[in-house]
Amino acid sequence: MNRINHLGRRTLVAMSALIVAALAVSLAGCGLAARVDARNDYQASTANYKACLTANPATPQNCEGLRLAAETDERRYNNLSAGLNPGSHVSANVTVLNR
Repeated sequence: MNRINHLGRRTLVAMSALIVAALAVSLAGCGLAARVDARNDYQASTANYKACLTANPATPQNCEGLRLAAETDERRYNNLSAGLNPGSHVSANVTVLNR
């Protein structure tokens, strides 16, 4: 009887460890996907802003909304990158230091 309880506990501990590991891997994947999406958004908004400046060289104020969008996307990307890359990272509005 004691042997059965011991095997059951070992199985429960092993299954718990497997579940925790699977959960950790899936959550890490979510962070990477968000970072990739943020990078793609930043690259697209920067390209749109540059295209607007090329089309409106005499009136860059026409591109102000696109400039603000590109800066917002840049901050989002930098902030997500800071969370995924431990160490020191400086962005436009946040400084994260590894202590």
